[in-house]
Amino acid sequence: MNLKTKRILRRIGWSIFGCFGLFQIYVLIRLYLVTSCVIPTYSMSPTLTAGDYIIASLRIPGRREIKKDGARPEHYIVQRKEGTREVRKGDVTVFNFPYSKGEERMIMVFDLYFCKRCVGTPGDTYRWMWDGVTRSVYLPRQGEVVRIDSSNFRHYNRCIEYETGLMPQLVKESVMHADTVMHSYRFKCNYYFMRGDNDADSYDSRFWGILPEDFILGVGLFTWFSKEPETGKIRWKRMFKKL
Repeated sequence: MNLKTKRILRRIGWSIFGCFGLFQIYVLIRLYLVTSCVIPTYSMSPTLTAGDYIIASLRIPGRREIKKDGARPEHYIVQRKEGTREVRKGDVTVFNFPYSKGEERMIMVFDLYFCKRCVGTPGDTYRWMWDGVTRSVYLPRQGEVVRIDSSNFRHYNRCIEYETGLMPQLVKESVMHADTVMHSYRFKCNYYFMRGDNDADSYDSRFWGILPEDFILGVGLFTWFSKEPETGKIRWKRMFKKL
């Protein structure tokens, strides 16, 4: 093998090594730091619109480690690595929609994500108006004991079923959990209230309820690409726009 051939092979080897190294870096970033999500609807307009692609940080509130719960079909055990911070009010948040299989109970599935703004964090009482009526809900903190009765049963029954595997029942004016009257409950998750910026056209926590932290994937940072869904035309002015 002559010197020229050796040099060519060496260059090819370094090129392959460089590509492999870049691929490893990409995989590490994608798995541990950020992910890309496409926005399919106009529920977050004008902040985000259909056809926007965003980068979301997995380190807010921390990357999830998810494994099957052997004791409960369709349930997952979620643990988090330490993140840079908690989800805050005002964050554009990406999460697994908890009711993609129906509104009877929360189920973790990985083929449907929502993007909404966090407007209520654990410990808040969030109030909103719908059909001329003011409504409110308290957002429990992890480990907090909350009174449960007929007046707030509908806010918390599916949350309790998600955490315990057993749905509470309202019997006359009493809340029953198994064969026991429930007066209070210690929550295992932090809970959030999510709402679309496009108030009039957003299916959010006002309609399906509060969100356990387990379902949160991450927090949006910026749009990195955008195109018209109908025409495919690139919207240059929306690219690299901070959220």
